[in-house]
Amino acid sequence: MIDLPTLQRLKRFSSESARLAFYRRGVIGTWIVTGVTVSLAPLDTLLVTPRHPGDLPWLDGRPLVFAPLVAVIALLFLWILWPSIKCLFDKGTRKTYLKAYRSSFIRFMLPVSRRERAWWVLLSVTAGACEELLYRGFLLQYLRGHLAEGPSLALLPAWLLSSLAFGIGHIYQGKQGVIETTTAGLVFGMLAILSGNLILPILIHIVVDLRILLIYNPAEDDPANAQALIRGFNPRSD
Repeated sequence: MIDLPTLQRLKRFSSESARLAFYRRGVIGTWIVTGVTVSLAPLDTLLVTPRHPGDLPWLDGRPLVFAPLVAVIALLFLWILWPSIKCLFDKGTRKTYLKAYRSSFIRFMLPVSRRERAWWVLLSVTAGACEELLYRGFLLQYLRGHLAEGPSLALLPAWLLSSLAFGIGHIYQGKQGVIETTTAGLVFGMLAILSGNLILPILIHIVVDLRILLIYNPAEDDPANAQALIRGFNPRSD
């Protein structure tokens, strides 16, 4: 749950205290919204992603289609996580990525200090668990008509619309962020559909968000610049 006024202030001036405020409000707000949502539907219902006969006729009973699709998803996540795996074993690679993140469109919200990195862990766990419950749990089930007299859409359009909503929910990251998160939503949604529940999407979502801690660590790789980031900077002019 994004606090837009806090976000706008953070985009104008990003500092340790401003980022920590953003993280805290995001964690607390998202859990509140998720708690309300879970109160409207049983948790065990939200965690399950049923696939009925005829939902995906091109996939059901076709192992030659199912196996390559699973392989593609696995390779995609490996490609996403590969930079963090390299950085885990090679500090030089991490310093190379540090230069790229200096011009990143989400630099204003990335963690710098040890306290920020600790809160980033909580934020990642919150995003992985809550966003999957909200978008691949509640919204997908609602669109399929399984909750609160939803529109009873077929699985495919429900998957597409819930993924688009997930992308729009990250509009604060700009156009590029919406495109990337919509794509991620499609993959997480298909993973939920293939596995039949949200456990695997939640775990992978958390890992994908946590990977930034392995790639981006200015406090260790560029201490002088890290101090400037902690004191504060203007993302629009820096």
